[in-house]
Amino acid sequence: MSRISHCQIEFHPHSYGDPDGRLFWWNGQLYRAISPERAPFFTKLFEDGTIRQLVEQGLLVGSELTEFTLDGYGLVVHHQTVPFPSYPNEWSPVMFRDAALAYIELCQALMPRGLVLKDSHPWNILFDGYKPVYVDLTSIRPRTAECEYPPYFKFCRYYLYPLILMSQGKDRIARYLMPEYEGILESDILLLMSEGSLSELIRSKMQRGKTFLRGVMPRRMSHLAGVSLKSVNSFFCQKRFAPSSPLRYLQYLRGELEKIDLPSVRSNHLSNDPQLTAAGLAQNLGAAKGEALRKILSDLKPESVLNIAAGAGWYSKLASSLGSKVVSFNTNPLHASRIYEYARDNKLSILPLVMDFTDPTPARGLASHSSIAAAERLRCELVLGLSLLPHVVVKIKLNFEQIVEGLARFSKRSLILEFATLDSGELSPSGASQFPWYTLENLTNILRKHFRTVYIRQIDGAPGVLLECAK
Repeated sequence: MSRISHCQIEFHPHSYGDPDGRLFWWNGQLYRAISPERAPFFTKLFEDGTIRQLVEQGLLVGSELTEFTLDGYGLVVHHQTVPFPSYPNEWSPVMFRDAALAYIELCQALMPRGLVLKDSHPWNILFDGYKPVYVDLTSIRPRTAECEYPPYFKFCRYYLYPLILMSQGKDRIARYLMPEYEGILESDILLLMSEGSLSELIRSKMQRGKTFLRGVMPRRMSHLAGVSLKSVNSFFCQKRFAPSSPLRYLQYLRGELEKIDLPSVRSNHLSNDPQLTAAGLAQNLGAAKGEALRKILSDLKPESVLNIAAGAGWYSKLASSLGSKVVSFNTNPLHASRIYEYARDNKLSILPLVMDFTDPTPARGLASHSSIAAAERLRCELVLGLSLLPHVVVKIKLNFEQIVEGLARFSKRSLILEFATLDSGELSPSGASQFPWYTLENLTNILRKHFRTVYIRQIDGAPGVLLECAK
């Protein structure tokens, strides 16, 4: 066995309070040190093939037993890294539901093995491109009489209530509440939903709950089913099902998720043809501009691309078709959902997030244990800032210094920034005179403060130019 020294590692903030183990970085790789008390249990799961089967099914992040040791711990596990960690409040509604369904699917796979998850919240799920995967190995524990299924009130707080708010046009409020430790509470729903929509949702939910409970509860307990939503939640948390009922309970939870009617996201704007080539995509972007961007991406061959202000997703698709892992930012959840469904259906490495470049997710919690800043998690080799400047300057009122500094924080190596004239439709009557500093020369000078080289590429037949920047 090889001993790892504590002075050689860096603990990951997201396992800050886990008594069963700690994540840490060592030699650029991600590991998990498991406590001596829990080591025999997890050793058995590796040896009997449970972990391998869950990984092969795509339900659990890649995990391998190692021969390494770390003082104070009984076991060291190596994990496959997810390139770009994201959080539930950054996902589109469709992504969030897919993550919830992945959680249910993992619970269903664990149940016949006599196992459950100790944590119900979605912060243990990451998207590897379009694929949701559970990453908290030490959340797996033996199923007992006291813990044999996810408590219903937690399922509601962490999954059902956020989706209900999103389905009712309260997406922004749901995102602000999701990072709270207890999720979205029943009292939040009562406060935020209109009386008509709330009563209908609660009535249908209660009726489904009572019907389900009658099928799995002992007759003498059935009167509890119709008391109130709070009583239903309490019953799920405190009472036991008959031996055959936990899987039925999980199927019921899946049905609750699938019944929520999210805004339609299907669109013809992004072609559903998986065979669409980079050249074909370039044509959709406009012959000159699309071809220029295709050539730049082909020459640079970036491993990862961050598409700021992704819009309909053409640039993201182009970069992905050329072999890059892509992260895209969109302030519109519907656009993010469209890009996600396209990536999922065509198995493309695109991670579309609901994110405002001018207000990215900050670090949160003691030692960033709740969230790591977006500018640290989502840095890419190449950043695309196309169709970005006019809107950010006119609507958000940021200047070139602020914009370029922000873009440079997300870029590891390169930046492609489009300089376009200000749209007169976005300006007040005084027009561009409000922004005398909005010039190509001024922008170029500021870019050179953050990037070693800045090359100006003219676009035939187009009013703007592309600025290719490298650190």
